[in-house]
Amino acid sequence: MFMNMKRTKLVSAGIAICFLLVHVLMITIFYQCEVYPMVYFNIFSICYYLFSLFLVYKEWLPAFAVTVYLEVALHMTLAVLLTGWGSGFQVTLIGMNVLAFYAEYTGRSLKLKVIRVMPFCILGMFLYLGSYVYLHFNPPAYALPEKAHFWLTLLWGVIVFVINLFVLQLLVYIANTSEEQQEYQLSHDKLTGLPNRYYFSSVMDTIKAGRDSYWIAIADIDNFKKINDSYGHNCGDHVLRTIGEMLGQKDPLCCRWGGEEFLFVDKICKKKYDPYEFLEGVRKQIEAKSFEYEGNKFRVTMTFGMSDYEAGDDIEAVIRDADEKLYAGKQSGKNKVVLVKDTIPVDATSYQDQLTRVKNRSAYDKMVESLNWDIQKKTAQFGVVRINIDGVSDINEKYGNDKGNAYISGACRIICNVFVNSQVFRIGGDEFAVIITNRDYYDRDVLFASLQSRYKERLEDSAAPPWKRYRTSCGMSIYEASDKDYTEVFARV
Repeated sequence: MFMNMKRTKLVSAGIAICFLLVHVLMITIFYQCEVYPMVYFNIFSICYYLFSLFLVYKEWLPAFAVTVYLEVALHMTLAVLLTGWGSGFQVTLIGMNVLAFYAEYTGRSLKLKVIRVMPFCILGMFLYLGSYVYLHFNPPAYALPEKAHFWLTLLWGVIVFVINLFVLQLLVYIANTSEEQQEYQLSHDKLTGLPNRYYFSSVMDTIKAGRDSYWIAIADIDNFKKINDSYGHNCGDHVLRTIGEMLGQKDPLCCRWGGEEFLFVDKICKKKYDPYEFLEGVRKQIEAKSFEYEGNKFRVTMTFGMSDYEAGDDIEAVIRDADEKLYAGKQSGKNKVVLVKDTIPVDATSYQDQLTRVKNRSAYDKMVESLNWDIQKKTAQFGVVRINIDGVSDINEKYGNDKGNAYISGACRIICNVFVNSQVFRIGGDEFAVIITNRDYYDRDVLFASLQSRYKERLEDSAAPPWKRYRTSCGMSIYEASDKDYTEVFARV
C-alpha cells in the first residue's frame, strides 16, 4: 500500500503549514483593506492551524480533515459575503472538495474511522451557490480596491489549480503504484520473492508465440520433509528463502514452482553458456553451502531434471518430461542433474500417472504434506476441486479397456485445460483432484463453472462417441482459517 501513516502525516502537516501561511498573508491584506471582521477570523484560523499540527502529531486525522474543511468553508463564505463575489474567495471551495475526497480515500486505505465527505461537499456547494444568491440581492459590506480584487482572484486561482493538480496527480500515482504492487504480489512468491507459477504462465505464452529454442529445468530440494521434521517449519522457511535468494541472482529466469520445487527457463544459446554446466554449478553451490538455523548446522542438496523445447513443441509436455527426469533423479540417488530419462530405471518415475501424464497419488500425498505445512504456518491459500469420472466400468464393458482409458484421459485433459496454473493429480482410478493456487485461486469460481460447462457440453454432444461424452461429478472447497489440516478442506468437497 503506497499510503501509510508516516506519509499521510507528512502530507497533512504540509497542508496545515501551507494554509497557515495563507492566513498570515490574509491578515495583512484584510488589515490593509480595513476588513476587520476577517482580520479577527484569520487570527482564529492561524491559532487553529497551529493546533491542527497537534492533531496530525496525535494521528487524529479524521478530526483534522473535517475541521480543516469546515474552517475553509466558513472562512471563504464569510469573506465572499463581506467583500463581494469579485474577490474570488469562493473558488477555493471547489479545490477543497477534491482535497476532501483525497482525505476520505486515505482514511479508508489506513483503515481509520471513515467519515464520508459527500455531505460536507454538498454543504460547500450550497455555501457557494447561496453566497452568490445573497450577493445578487445584497451588496457586500466592504468594497475592496480593484487592485486587491485582481491579486486575490489570481491568488485563489493558483491555489485551486495547485490543489487540484497535486491531488489528482497523487491519486494517479497511487492507483498506478497499487496496481503494480498487486500485480507483483499476484505474480511473485511471498516467501522467496521469486516469480511464481502464474508468472510463468505468461512466459509460456511468449515462448509459444516465438520461434526460439529454450531449455527448461525443474529442481526440488532433497529430503525437505526431513528438514522440517528435524528442525521445524521455521527452519524450512529459512532454507526456502536462502535458496530463493541464491537462485534469484542467476541469469536464467527462476520461478518457485510449488512447495520446494523451482523451475528454470532460458533461451538456448551455445555461445552464452551450457545449460547442463550451469545447473551443475548451481547444484554444487547449494551442496557446498553450510546452512545454519538456531545453532543447527546442516547441508542441503537439490535434484534437477532438464528438457529442451523447440519451436512448435508442446511446452506442457516438455515440462512434464523435465518433471519425470526430476523424480527419476530422486529415485536414483538424488543430488544430480538428469538430462536423459532412459539412463534411469523405468520404475523411478513414480510420481506421474502413466495414463494421463498428470501427477499420481504419491505426488498428491507429497503435496498434502506441503499444504499441511502451510496451514500450520498460517500462510495457506488454496482450494481443492474433486472430480469423479462416472461410467468408466460401463465404457470398459461395452467398448473395451482402450476406450475406457481414452474416456479417462479425455476427461483429464479438460481439467488440465481449465486449471492451467494449478497442479492436477489422479488420486484414484476414476478420481482426480486439483489443488487450486496462483491466478486460478482468484478465478476459481469462473474456472469451476467453466469446467462444469465443458463437461455438460461434451455430455450433450449426441454426435460424439460414448467414450468422448464425459459423465462427471465435481465439487470445490476453499481453505478457511479455521481448518486444522488438509483433510478438513477435502472433506467439504
